[in-house]
Amino acid sequence: MDDNTLRAQVRQIVGEMSPLGAREARSEDRLVEELGYDSLAVIELSLRIEQEFPLADLGTNTTPDITTVKDIEDFVDQQQAAPSDAA
Repeated sequence: MDDNTLRAQVRQIVGEMSPLGAREARSEDRLVEELGYDSLAVIELSLRIEQEFPLADLGTNTTPDITTVKDIEDFVDQQQAAPSDAA
């Protein structure tokens, strides 16, 4: 999957799951302040992202501080580019 498609998919998921109602999410949107995410909604979002993309279990210890949609895009992009541990 190319980088633009991946980022567009992330924005679509984040926008669809916004607690304020489905909307078009932009990379610069802040999850809490602009899209209405609370801690439970962030957990639900992380589960959906894990289902949509082949990622390792995100867990609380491995996820960086994510505050914007771009942070999620970058994280998923980095996870996609990382070599698989399965060999």
